Amino acid sequence: MMGKEKPKIMFFIGNMSSSGGTERVLSVIAEGLFERSYEVFIVSLWGGGKPFFSLKEEIKIYWVEKERQRQGIRGNLQYLMKVLENKKPDVLVDVDTILGCYSLFLKIWRQNLCWVSWEHFAFNHHFRKNRLLRKGVRRIVSKYADHLVVLNDSDKRSYEEKLRPRCMVTRIYNPVPYKETFLKQKERKIIFAAGRLTKEKGFDLLIRSWKLLEEREPRWLMVVAGEGEDRKRLERIKSALGLRRLYFIGKVPDIETYYELAAFVVLPSRYEGFGMTLVEAMHYSLPVVSYACPTGPMEIVADGENGFLVDAGDVRMFSQRMKLLIENDRLRKRMGERAAETAGRFGRERILDEWEKMLGVEDISNCSCI
Repeated sequence: MMGKEKPKIMFFIGNMSSSGGTERVLSVIAEGLFERSYEVFIVSLWGGGKPFFSLKEEIKIYWVEKERQRQGIRGNLQYLMKVLENKKPDVLVDVDTILGCYSLFLKIWRQNLCWVSWEHFAFNHHFRKNRLLRKGVRRIVSKYADHLVVLNDSDKRSYEEKLRPRCMVTRIYNPVPYKETFLKQKERKIIFAAGRLTKEKGFDLLIRSWKLLEEREPRWLMVVAGEGEDRKRLERIKSALGLRRLYFIGKVPDIETYYELAAFVVLPSRYEGFGMTLVEAMHYSLPVVSYACPTGPMEIVADGENGFLVDAGDVRMFSQRMKLLIENDRLRKRMGERAAETAGRFGRERILDEWEKMLGVEDISNCSCI
């Protein structure tokens, strides 16, 4: 991309202190590129000064909200420009297209900066907040960014057909975050789910599905990891239905422990950009039950082979698929073995290869969109 020298990369994210999938994936990609001799640093718009996911000490994080000299958008931009001036990155990667409202000004200010926008939400995702702003920024990104990275083939087609971007659009899946292989040797009667407790993640649907099973399967537990704005509402639904073996356990720093112990994993999402929980679970030889969201899971789950795909919102069928896995040990084992094979498609090194290939595309080095 920049001759024989590898580019210096600035990743720009909303809040590196958060515990979501976006922050997890960024930590994996940033560390992986650093290990491949790229100079990498991260700028976090918000956050308290400590990342939720561990990072190598050599990867510096700049905290805008904490370190800026004045508040507001103007103060944020001044801080970002100061970082650009001091660090002189070759590539700016904003980790969520909405950050393009800042990246556009940085690109105008420093036109030789290559701007990569990394989309983490499905194209048709129904946003509760800033919906019109996001639509506008996506159009700006499509017109002025040097490259757009999306998480699935369906979104790639949507961007190309509906927004007709001037930049190149590349699909790069999220990686399995683990280097080591895993051989599952034990399990407990636990069904595990993880994600933000928001409407789009569909945990209200999961509660209704579990209601159909809890009394019939008295030895099994449903465990949900994650936090979010809907937690109190979900707890109220759980209490109203009298569920005693459904647990909301909040954020967990050791999610791998639950993958190791669980019998299988469920993903009840209404919308997914990808489905990070699925590939993590599959790495741990866990079959999955997932709704067939418009994007994401259908590119990961082969129905009846490594798990089950259920028509969106079909609470009863979701419950029946869980029941099948609960009652059939051999089916769980067979599907778990297939799941582990599937996880190889999303291996860390393979995905890093795709990032390196994207960073080496000639179009991006021209930086001619503005």
